[in-house]
Amino acid sequence: MARARLGRIHVVHVLVLVLGAIAFAVVVDRVGWDAMQRAVIGAGWWFVVMAALDLASVFCDAAGIHQFVRVHEPISYWRVIAAQASGMALNRLTPGNSVGEALKVTMLMAHVPRTTAVSAIVKFNLATLYVALAVIVIGVPLTLVSLDLPARVELAVWIGTGLLVVVAVALALVVRRGALATLIEGIRRSRLISAARAARWLDRIRAIDANIRGFGDPRSRRGVAFVMGSRVLHWIGTIVVLEAAGVPMTVPLVIGMLSVGILVTWLSNVIPLGMGLADGGNYLLYPALGSAASAGLDFTMVNRTRTVIMAALGLTIMLLATLIDRSIRTASGVRRDADSVSEPRP
Repeated sequence: MARARLGRIHVVHVLVLVLGAIAFAVVVDRVGWDAMQRAVIGAGWWFVVMAALDLASVFCDAAGIHQFVRVHEPISYWRVIAAQASGMALNRLTPGNSVGEALKVTMLMAHVPRTTAVSAIVKFNLATLYVALAVIVIGVPLTLVSLDLPARVELAVWIGTGLLVVVAVALALVVRRGALATLIEGIRRSRLISAARAARWLDRIRAIDANIRGFGDPRSRRGVAFVMGSRVLHWIGTIVVLEAAGVPMTVPLVIGMLSVGILVTWLSNVIPLGMGLADGGNYLLYPALGSAASAGLDFTMVNRTRTVIMAALGLTIMLLATLIDRSIRTASGVRRDADSVSEPRP
């Protein structure tokens, strides 16, 4: 039964890999090889620095997930890196920047129970969200105080920040109550599923909700620390992108990009690489932060090229992980067949 389950997971990963490769080709065609080459050449050695920071950030994220998994089950760190890098690539290439989270879960499920895999990825995303929200809540007021933004822009930023705070508080309350249980109960009340089915689902996810609530143990705290380290590396990478794009940096600009800029990025993630939305958002944001509008376009192009390269790296890691898993399963099956043949007959 376990072998059949691993076989189904392997088939899913192959299909996702093929779809990811197609999405990558489409995205590269939309961005354009010439535009990406100009971005890399224009950034020079700064692009190498960006790539190193991005790679270190992926390793930090994987270390965080590794700690969240190890709360309940042992797992190789390299398995977690494969899951994180593969999911990251799929996120970058699909709308919403979140489809890859399901891929991370399935890749972890090949080595740990489903309860552990789901709860680890949910805890990782919660930690990532709250670290980013903390920066926004601190950075936005500093940005608005230090810069004389247009009234409409300032109002929109305050409204967006206020909504994020409300969402953060509501999410914390839902997690404490039981995130998946609350979702299932809402579906039941909407009469989309029967009470009997809801009861069966609640039995299955009870352990997952209990795991998600647990951030107080040493491994979970280390997991949060790794997530914070990853965000710091990502922010340093953003500053390097500003330097590579030739943006004259000021303290208000840097603070604004690390806070208000996150809001622009989140909004633009509704389509892969924020095509069009990120360009327009940064084109409007940079003059408000005291820089040229063209600098916002340069930043967007360099950042987009950086993202495409990381997506390519993630797909490559996923391909290698899939091939390695297939080799291990094949070798394991051959050994079992040989053992069964060599067993003496009664």
